[in-house]
Amino acid sequence: MVRIFLVGIGNPGPIYTFTRHNIGQLFIDFVAVTFGVKFQPGKGEYVFAKRGDLFLFKSLTYMNLSGTAVKEIVDDFGVDVSQELFVCHDDLDMEPFSVKVKYDGGSGGHRGIESCIFHLESVDFYRIKFGIGKPQTVDPKDYVLSQLSDDELNKFKDSFKIALEGILKMLNEGRDKGITFINTYGRKINNG
Repeated sequence: MVRIFLVGIGNPGPIYTFTRHNIGQLFIDFVAVTFGVKFQPGKGEYVFAKRGDLFLFKSLTYMNLSGTAVKEIVDDFGVDVSQELFVCHDDLDMEPFSVKVKYDGGSGGHRGIESCIFHLESVDFYRIKFGIGKPQTVDPKDYVLSQLSDDELNKFKDSFKIALEGILKMLNEGRDKGITFINTYGRKINNG
């Protein structure tokens, strides 16, 4: 039995909802709407929804404290961190609107992932990374907290569709097939 636990990390509150830093949570919202599932409060600092063996979570902490919510999820649901956990987040070093799955390694300077590594005491978990691009003239700290335009949100829907299709492949055909699908088609969103 394959179970997938998708955790979108970001910042809480309406002023952050549509920022680049919250793209992981926007993906979780997209999946929930696609399947018509509603979020309910968790035991800790998160909300969750479920559809079969697919579990959806949004942390309610600030990005830099994401690891506390992720650790609560792992403990509350008995998640096998190295096999079932997929943390969804933004990535400055990837092309805008691209998506890829990465396993283990460092945080790449992402404070939310740093917090997850610290609280899980491991780098051995999957990350679903959504590219937001690196700004040329804006401080990255300001850039990640800037609002996405309607056009950008529409372009991210293509990334979200690829990621969701890959996740469904993981559930139905095995993790490796789903990851290969995302990593093959997720980088071609901008490049054709």
